[in-house]
Amino acid sequence: MNLNQLFLFNSQKRQQLKHNYQLLKQAVETVGKEFEQKSYLELLQPAEELFTVKMFEEHYLTFSGEAYHLKKDGTICFCLDVDGLPTLFGIKPSYHFYKRRDGSVYY
Repeated sequence: MNLNQLFLFNSQKRQQLKHNYQLLKQAVETVGKEFEQKSYLELLQPAEELFTVKMFEEHYLTFSGEAYHLKKDGTICFCLDVDGLPTLFGIKPSYHFYKRRDGSVYY
């Protein structure tokens, strides 16, 4: 059995799913940069309050952000997930960054 037999999608469908992933990746990077600009305290809000919906290339995409870890020095580990389009294998891109109390950001 070869790989083409394993995947039930035709070439056109696979290309669409790959395009969807690229669109999601571009969108999450754009919105991720916006989240980097939020204050330290804003990023500590519950994920439900950081949830947002935006339109990219005529598609409504949902973004869910969460400070998933607070380091001993107070640095926030932040993750932003995106959804709204089907992708190959259902894998969706995320955007991660760290924000210090002084407002500086690193990756």
